[in-house]
Amino acid sequence: MSFRIQAIELKVMAKKIIFRADGNSTNGLGHLYRLFSLVEIVKDSYEFVFLTHESSTNDVIPKAYPTVIIPKAIGVEEEPEWIAANLFPETHIIIADGYQFTTSYQKEIKAKGYRLVYVDDLVKDHMYADLVVNHSPYIREKHYTKEPYTKLALGTQYALLRPLFLDEATKNKTITTIDTAFVCFGGADPYNLTIKAVKGLLQISNFKTTHVVLGGAYKHEDIFALEAKHSDKLKTYKNLSEEQLIKVMQQCNFAIAPASTILYELSCVKMPILSGYYVGNQKYIYKGLSEKRTIFEGKDFRNYSVNEFEQKVKLIIESNSIQTYIDHQKSLFDGNSKVRLLGLINGLTISFRKAIEEDVLQVFNWSNDVLVRKNSYNSEPIKLENHKKWFHKKIRDENTLFLIALINNEPAGIVRFEIDDSYATVGILVSKSYRGQKLAGEFLKASAKKYFEIYSVPILAYIKKDNKASVKAFESARYTYFKDEIISGCVSFVYKLEKEDG
Repeated sequence: MSFRIQAIELKVMAKKIIFRADGNSTNGLGHLYRLFSLVEIVKDSYEFVFLTHESSTNDVIPKAYPTVIIPKAIGVEEEPEWIAANLFPETHIIIADGYQFTTSYQKEIKAKGYRLVYVDDLVKDHMYADLVVNHSPYIREKHYTKEPYTKLALGTQYALLRPLFLDEATKNKTITTIDTAFVCFGGADPYNLTIKAVKGLLQISNFKTTHVVLGGAYKHEDIFALEAKHSDKLKTYKNLSEEQLIKVMQQCNFAIAPASTILYELSCVKMPILSGYYVGNQKYIYKGLSEKRTIFEGKDFRNYSVNEFEQKVKLIIESNSIQTYIDHQKSLFDGNSKVRLLGLINGLTISFRKAIEEDVLQVFNWSNDVLVRKNSYNSEPIKLENHKKWFHKKIRDENTLFLIALINNEPAGIVRFEIDDSYATVGILVSKSYRGQKLAGEFLKASAKKYFEIYSVPILAYIKKDNKASVKAFESARYTYFKDEIISGCVSFVYKLEKEDG
């Protein structure tokens, strides 16, 4: 039976990313710093602009980041209109982090035509964003109300951390001595917990040195008088770069910090940590890490006294389970969140075009990749002459839908449908450059949608039984197990997708 392959040539423009966050002495700088980590993850793959309000503490934004300032006269209600007039939806994805980006804001941004990623830690509003990232280990999907299309990325596997900390997370560490402390209470420290914690540490003879990192919005002065008095034991820092901060942390073998991004960074460096919370958005991270025995529990820090800090720290020093906590830190933060987060963002820019003559060498190189050959039923290397004959035949075959998958308009893989009277057979390949990002399932979902716009017959997928990654990818794309079959001597699963399921 012959089919006419309809055009699947959609004009899709390459996307740039708008990073949207504010920070100040009232709300702290956490929203800014979380997005800084995402900038570092995607800046080699996407053009971007950092968008912040004129009222924000903007001197902490790295000078290398292209920055756009929203005028003071523009409130949050007028903001979506202002953004759409200045940074067009056709060419931009928005990644927003901040409590002002509520249900109504998200809904309006989506109505303007943007793809939207929202970084959340309150689990409060109904979500209209395409993707919600919450890196608390406590939160589950059941905690959210959301639109059917909204995808959730939950837990420390999506930890928003800068590259040096992700690298540090992969290393092993053993603590045998506790004598050097690290203290940081975030950007603003509204309860001035820094001074209480430091005074408590000064009462404990074990500590020879205490390193104190002050946030960009820190306004208290008494810590500097204490530093002058104990200059041999106490050193303060402010506005450290990523490299400077990790070097200070690496000198330490004990820490006191709230359940915020700084706690995740310390967990990557690995040491016993006394942690608690002093604002509501820290509670979920605290609960999650407490349950996982990753931190020593400080609970509500707001009314802590100097003596309470001292007594809590002494109990930790006397504990015989410090290495257990460090091992748990290692298991929660594996250093691979960069790949996962980049995959999520790449998944928002998937498009397809039909394969053309000029793709012949690219497809040849992809097809001869070692892993591709291993998972194929014919595992022998492909000869270029044979490949060219096959390729030219397939792109002209009316019974073949041969798609090049694009990530932000760049070739990233293949999805090919061989169409027969009663079913089609699908084959998929993801470029080595994009492996590990869980894009195979996204390619399959998006391509099936295109396929069923033209055809009605179901799609079958033949998968070697030991290819567990492919099984997961097809299942994530709503394919279901159909039967077992022997293909070229290999025991295989056959998975099936019907039109009503795609």
